[in-house]
Amino acid sequence: MTLKRVIITSLCLFAFFGCSDDKSQKSEQNSSEPAVQSKNLEENASKDENLSKDTLTPKISESVQSDEVKDISLKLLNGTTMQITKRSNGFDVKDGKKATLYVFFATWCPPCKAEIPSLNNLSEKFKNELNIVAVLLEDKSEDEVKEFAQKYKIKYDIAVGEGNFLFEKAMGGIKGLPASALFKANGDYAQGYIGLVPEEMLETDINRAIK
Repeated sequence: MTLKRVIITSLCLFAFFGCSDDKSQKSEQNSSEPAVQSKNLEENASKDENLSKDTLTPKISESVQSDEVKDISLKLLNGTTMQITKRSNGFDVKDGKKATLYVFFATWCPPCKAEIPSLNNLSEKFKNELNIVAVLLEDKSEDEVKEFAQKYKIKYDIAVGEGNFLFEKAMGGIKGLPASALFKANGDYAQGYIGLVPEEMLETDINRAIK
């Protein structure tokens, strides 16, 4: 019975903190911009079969590391494209009139799957004020991603393709998956997160961002 409790406790802790060794859930409030370092997880995995995908998770850093990427196109699964321009304290979305929550994820990441119901709820609750865009950091075909979206009944946008890794690079660094970044409607950075975030916390920050 004791061993069973230990196993259950370990699994709960893993799901709560995300696919990384970092125990923090939320980035510092004073951070001017989330940071994401570009890595191709599948390419790294093929170089060393002994490395787990958890080990290969991109790391979020505290400062922006890339200034050369300015304009990014995110190809959405619904066939449309998001045109994004990087600036010093945020990202401008062409024709964007809503706040945006970018969620970096992978299909193999258990906490990424666990947060889908909360993101679905928020996408419906704030459909007039917020866009949620899931940014896939994994080499998958569109058909595979569509199958994943249907299986988990995802109701928000999903970005696929090479533009995702350029966006990751423009953000400057990541510490684990899932990782999220919230931006106001004017493109200013509002808040960043690492790991599985409670829906109530996201809702509070979204309400602040859309005011």
